[in-house]
Amino acid sequence: MTEVEAAVGKTDPPADPLKTQLHKWLTSQGYPLELRTAQAFREIGHVRQSDYYYDSESASHREIDVVVSMRSDTKSRTEWLDILLRIEAKSGADKPWVLFCGERTPSLHPVAQVVQRFASPAARRWVSFAAHSHAVRALPLLTIEEHPGHSLIKANFSSNQGGSDVAYKAINSAVKAAHWETTREDIYPGLNKISVIAFPVIAIDAPLFKCDIDETGALRLWRVDMGTLIWHNNVVPSAPPHTIVHVVTEAGIPEYARQASETAHGLSMSYSRIRRRELASQRKSEEE
Repeated sequence: MTEVEAAVGKTDPPADPLKTQLHKWLTSQGYPLELRTAQAFREIGHVRQSDYYYDSESASHREIDVVVSMRSDTKSRTEWLDILLRIEAKSGADKPWVLFCGERTPSLHPVAQVVQRFASPAARRWVSFAAHSHAVRALPLLTIEEHPGHSLIKANFSSNQGGSDVAYKAINSAVKAAHWETTREDIYPGLNKISVIAFPVIAIDAPLFKCDIDETGALRLWRVDMGTLIWHNNVVPSAPPHTIVHVVTEAGIPEYARQASETAHGLSMSYSRIRRRELASQRKSEEE
């Protein structure tokens, strides 16, 4: 028998119905998006999946899908900087998300755009100084683009209007997870030594639109790969006055990862400079 005849005689193995059913269910539950999101960030930091945070409101531990840690000054065993992305992944490519926008320019002063982030006590001490640096204020994740959002929904074209709940829960999860990372008391050294800055992020595989009205009152919609939500709902009492959340589509993740890496590098440089000045001042005081 020739190779061609043998190939013609071959048949594909029978499909495994259980495997097919499982694949369909996993896809419907959004697990592939979580896996792809985690994979996209592995080049810029250490990635943890299915991590947990403590929700003080419900007094229980809850899951966050992806955590990206970009740590610097790792030689020190007592003090370092850790930039975290706490990512809630939401699947459902057929239902777009909408950021409702008001003013064209962000209402927050550029310094406030830096300091009103989730930061540990150790980080807040030097970030307040670093925020006066133009170079720090220009870092991508610390700069709010034009037409930021004040509200976020997931569109629902059916009679069951549950889109706003999906978005609200996603925001809550990402925000609470970021806040917990900067206030937790179960690590050593404590957060009075470790500088932690955490960014809440929502990753979606659906299109993202911004929405506002023009001068005539007509509705405007335009598609974006990422956007910023400036939320006025303080989910946790000790949070900053404004809660800043990044919303990123799957298409926008590579660029967002690049921006996150650039921001982490810039903050690391600022942290090192301020630490060197502090140590020099401390040595000078001791000598005197």
